[in-house]
Amino acid sequence: MARTTKKKTKKTTRKTTKKTTTRAVKNATQFLSDVQNDKCFWVNNGWILRNLPEVPLVLSNMSDDTFFYHVNENKNDFYNWIGDVIGDKTLAKNIKNSSKASMIKKVERRITQLKR
Repeated sequence: MARTTKKKTKKTTRKTTKKTTTRAVKNATQFLSDVQNDKCFWVNNGWILRNLPEVPLVLSNMSDDTFFYHVNENKNDFYNWIGDVIGDKTLAKNIKNSSKASMIKKVERRITQLKR
């Protein structure tokens, strides 16, 4: 009986690992893909963000006034969009109280992580 139990445990572990890996790949693909047109992030200077990889590029070229329009003591539109639309709650939580420079680094780091 002990052998049967061990074999079942190993199979269960493999299935769990496979599910976790499949979910991670699916999430990475979702997080890096374009969102539907009605879910795009419309920056107040006219730029439109369609996916996570566009965020660092837009932030790098964004004026401080535009950044503060979207991120201030009352709101953080990037936090909301990344968490609610992109679906990456981990990154959203990580950038919630970030400066523009810090946000760029954190988003770039997360993109690199997701592409692995």
